[in-house]
Amino acid sequence: MKKTLILSLALALGITTVCAASPLKNYNAGKVAVDLGLNVPTSNTYEGHSVGSKKTSPYAGITVGLGSNTAVNYKWNQYKNSGSNKVEAQQLNLMYKVLPVLDVYAGYVDSDVKLHGDSRSRSSGQVGVQGRVELPFLCTLWGRAGVGNKLNSYEIGLSRTLVSNVELNLSYYDNKFKDSAPGGSNVKTKGVNMGITVKF
Repeated sequence: MKKTLILSLALALGITTVCAASPLKNYNAGKVAVDLGLNVPTSNTYEGHSVGSKKTSPYAGITVGLGSNTAVNYKWNQYKNSGSNKVEAQQLNLMYKVLPVLDVYAGYVDSDVKLHGDSRSRSSGQVGVQGRVELPFLCTLWGRAGVGNKLNSYEIGLSRTLVSNVELNLSYYDNKFKDSAPGGSNVKTKGVNMGITVKF
């Protein structure tokens, strides 16, 4: 199912040449990428709990180049269900470019899970990799994967420049927040991110 969805999205975007936003390529001091968009969930599940229908919710992020092949990245996501049930996640990562097309990162993730009037906050360290492949005259295929003591996640996407420094984003995400809901159960979110990235 996941592979079919990803391949279908890639084919559709390749045909229309409207692909989606790769990570910041240049980590020179002062280079910036700002991400804004929507999470469109295909599934938000809280183990052992009924949480009702899933809802589209916002995301935002910023990456700032520090020079010497390093950058700092901040991401904020919400994953909503009916009522006040939701996961709000923030992460701060230090990025390092080991190759022109490959980065590694390490950082900190904080999740706040609200479930039927109760809430629970959890913190996690994480490490990960991020890479991209340029598809000439079409778009950029990119992906990232991270593991931590309370969060495992991956994302794969496509990017294409719309005008000048603005890119259209489309990606598939899959997250597992371990022991993060009230009562200690796991929360899993997956779906599609759609938005724009503005690079300076």
